[in-house]
Amino acid sequence: MALLCVCLLGLVQFAIHGPYGAGDIKVYHRYAIDFWAGKHAFHTLPLEYPPLSVLVFSLSVLPPIGDFVSVYAYWVAALFLAGYFAFRRFSGKHKATIYAVYLLLGATGALLGRYDLFPALLTVAAFWSASRRRFMLAYLFLAAGALLKIYPLALVPILMIEHRRYLVTQDRDWRMPVAQGVAAVGSLVAVSFAIGFLVEGWDSLSTFYYAAARPLQVESMGASLLWFGSFLGFPAVTIHGWSSYNLTGPLDRGIIALISFAGVAGLGLVYWRCWIGRLDFGRGLLAVICVTLLTNKVFSPQYLIWALPLVVEVEGIDVLWLVVCAGTTLIYPVLYVNEHIFGTPGPLPYTGTFLGTIAIRNFALLLAGLRVVFPARQPTSIPAMEPARKESSAMSISGD
Repeated sequence: MALLCVCLLGLVQFAIHGPYGAGDIKVYHRYAIDFWAGKHAFHTLPLEYPPLSVLVFSLSVLPPIGDFVSVYAYWVAALFLAGYFAFRRFSGKHKATIYAVYLLLGATGALLGRYDLFPALLTVAAFWSASRRRFMLAYLFLAAGALLKIYPLALVPILMIEHRRYLVTQDRDWRMPVAQGVAAVGSLVAVSFAIGFLVEGWDSLSTFYYAAARPLQVESMGASLLWFGSFLGFPAVTIHGWSSYNLTGPLDRGIIALISFAGVAGLGLVYWRCWIGRLDFGRGLLAVICVTLLTNKVFSPQYLIWALPLVVEVEGIDVLWLVVCAGTTLIYPVLYVNEHIFGTPGPLPYTGTFLGTIAIRNFALLLAGLRVVFPARQPTSIPAMEPARKESSAMSISGD
């Protein structure tokens, strides 16, 4: 605990209070002030985030002191420690240590300055709940995560498959319980956006417009493909906008279409392999997140936080995932600072070192994701298609 606290204090001092580490916290703080006490109080929601994210952003004003950057960072540090103790409680001391190693190594520059740890821990809480057969609680945890970030919605089908599989093996009807869980998630998400619509009208859906309009962010797999295309005579041009550093070029629309198709196909493949029993529950959750990271137009460094708590549960300590973590921190903040990308007056060209490091990290993540989707050892759980028949056969052999 003493070592963890020293590490967190070091992140506050050197990462958050560095020259560029508090940019997102300042944005969060502005959104919170605008919502609670701005000119259009209670009618100004965050532009590129789901409506209820304003509740997390409000931590930057609790307590309302001048150093709101440290206030917010300490709140997230407290959440990190809560996650550590939760891992000790539900998964053991060894996995709690791995949790700390992965997050401190892979999210050094983003851990305390973003809010992605909130939905990530809600997702692993859903995993723990479902593993203990408290499925409705698991649905509620995923719904809460989706109110802050959209991606947990893609995990709901995996939970539905696991819920159905368990009920069938217990010779119980699965249709109504699964429908109730899905209805709970859908109702909470719908109510959230309905409240946002009442508060700000169509602007409450800006998170979707914003995401659709964005180009390929420089750290995404799509941007790496665009950079590879530049060696074939198709230039990749640096642009700066949408609060990120991006690449564009003549191949960008084709690459966006390609990764969008790959995302849909990848999710379908993961759902199917879970349905036929080739992927267990935890591996299915992690596989969905890997597909999401690899096929998204944006791969900001904090997005890796979505996967790491589940990596702890599924893979444990793993060299390939350590490479992904180290590569992400090498990119941000190390190369962002050393290559003078932060604070540039205009869109200067990125160096081969910067883009090459991103490509290597993305390739490592691709290998890690493929290994999650196609594990060397198949799960021992009963396939979802024929569990009842196998259970009946076992009972007949035993003479019961």
